[in-house]
Amino acid sequence: MTPEAEYKNLPAEEIRALEESRPFQKILVRISNKWNVLIIRRLSGRRMRPSALRREIGNISPKVLTQTLRELESYGLIEREVFPVIPPKVEYRLTAMGDSLVVALDALRDWAMDNNAAVETSIDAYNQRQDEDDLQNF
Repeated sequence: MTPEAEYKNLPAEEIRALEESRPFQKILVRISNKWNVLIIRRLSGRRMRPSALRREIGNISPKVLTQTLRELESYGLIEREVFPVIPPKVEYRLTAMGDSLVVALDALRDWAMDNNAAVETSIDAYNQRQDEDDLQNF
């Protein structure tokens, strides 16, 4: 059972104001690229160096990895720790807020695992209907 969201305990007028600010859309835009999600999932429960992240992810360039890590750090989802050694060693880990996002991503992953086949079947059926409609309109 999922605990009730904290915002639901706010007064009604504050909830309306919050909803009008469209926080869901803002967050979705911020996290909805594949690199953000892949990095957050890889950091779940562990600390990693950028080189290890890059090896695990595979086809991300060093430049894009650096940009994405900085972006996630600016959102408060990950923390960067620099160790005072030569050469410098850097590791990343999720913040508490990042950990809470993993819970939401896990729920989305579970939904996708349960529903992907049905979505694919629906797409195929829709495309089939569109093809038939196109042939009838000739």
